[in-house]
Amino acid sequence: MQIVFDAKPVDTKPLRDVTVDRLRFALRRMAHQVSTVRVSFTDVNGPRGGVDKHAQIQLHLDSHGTVIVGATASNWRTALEDALRRIVAKVVKTLTQAKRPKRQSMKTLALAQTDG
Repeated sequence: MQIVFDAKPVDTKPLRDVTVDRLRFALRRMAHQVSTVRVSFTDVNGPRGGVDKHAQIQLHLDSHGTVIVGATASNWRTALEDALRRIVAKVVKTLTQAKRPKRQSMKTLALAQTDG
C-alpha cells in the first residue's frame, strides 16, 4: 500500500507521521486490496479560522475502483479522524457488497427444483 501525502498549508507537515500511522492502523484488515492512498489537507477559509480544515482520502482498490471521502472540521486531527471513519465504513460496505451472491429469480429457482 503506497501512501501519498499532499498538504497545502504549511502547518500540516507535522501531521504527516500521524496520518501515515493512523491510515496503516485503520486499513490494516484491507491493506492487501488497497494499492494507493492519497491524503490531502486544505484550509478552505485561510487563516481566518473556523470550521474550515478539510481532509480528503482517496483509495484505489485493486478490484473495485476508487473510493473518495472528505471531512471538514475545526482542526486537522478531527478532520482526519472523521475522514478515516468514513473511508473505512465505505470500503467495508463496498467489499461486503462485492462478496454477496447474486439473487436468483423465483422462475430460476422453480426450474431448478423441477430438474432435481
